[in-house]
Amino acid sequence: MSESSRGVIYILANPLIPGVLKIGRTTRESTERARELSRATGVPTEYEVIYDQVVSDASAAERELHSLLQSHRVNPKREFFRISIREAIRYVQETCARYSVNEVIESVEIDALPGLEERMRRWLRRDLVAARFVQYSDLCLIKWVIQPDFRKLAAFENIFDLSVIGHVRERCTRDRERHHDEPQCEAGYCCPVHYSPRENFELFLELDRYSMMMTGLDVLTDEASRYVAHLWEESQIESSKRLGWNIVGVNYSMMGPEEEWRELLAKHGIENRGTNGGTETASE
Repeated sequence: MSESSRGVIYILANPLIPGVLKIGRTTRESTERARELSRATGVPTEYEVIYDQVVSDASAAERELHSLLQSHRVNPKREFFRISIREAIRYVQETCARYSVNEVIESVEIDALPGLEERMRRWLRRDLVAARFVQYSDLCLIKWVIQPDFRKLAAFENIFDLSVIGHVRERCTRDRERHHDEPQCEAGYCCPVHYSPRENFELFLELDRYSMMMTGLDVLTDEASRYVAHLWEESQIESSKRLGWNIVGVNYSMMGPEEEWRELLAKHGIENRGTNGGTETASE
């Protein structure tokens, strides 16, 4: 199953059109589809979502469903059916059961640790041994593993729901470009309906460290957390992307007489920085 084939089968109803239901599919949220239909000038009141279900192949499920409901169809060119709500839900459930989504098999995982290390490096807590971004059909998670004592095999996995980090912020422009002025997504910071796992993972990496820290994404050291909080609360500014440093000393740990190993280092292009003992001052 590809990401593009997955979707939602929905049942919509309008209070002022009794006995007629709209049954179709969407790759977005059914509530967005309802709002889209409700904006039409010929619609007296807003459509309501009666029932929806995620399926592995929305196009195939819709074709099969519409074939079963052919005798209930109001117009052969429209997705409106004269049928009771109870009966419509039964048809949808029975059809969708043949296109069920196996979240365990169909989830997408991305190793997040390299990306975190590239962006934050020494900000990360030292007992962090693994981190993965996981996207399901309706959920984006970060799973991270800490191993407090490296002498023991015991490790602890933490699961963090990314929807807790606010709602989608300044992504209206991208949403309008992609979805033709549809209402802004309400799924949370990383939206599994509108965006691919790779896109959502990249959005996660762009998240500022203050939001990570304040919402409970506990992947920073205590020292880094205090520093981030101080910068934000005092000046409302974001800390630099990575913790920088200046080399102020060099420690040599080499075998044999000093003259020999300095010649050996010079042979390999390693700068000879003097002979004042093991630790020496060096410029950046």
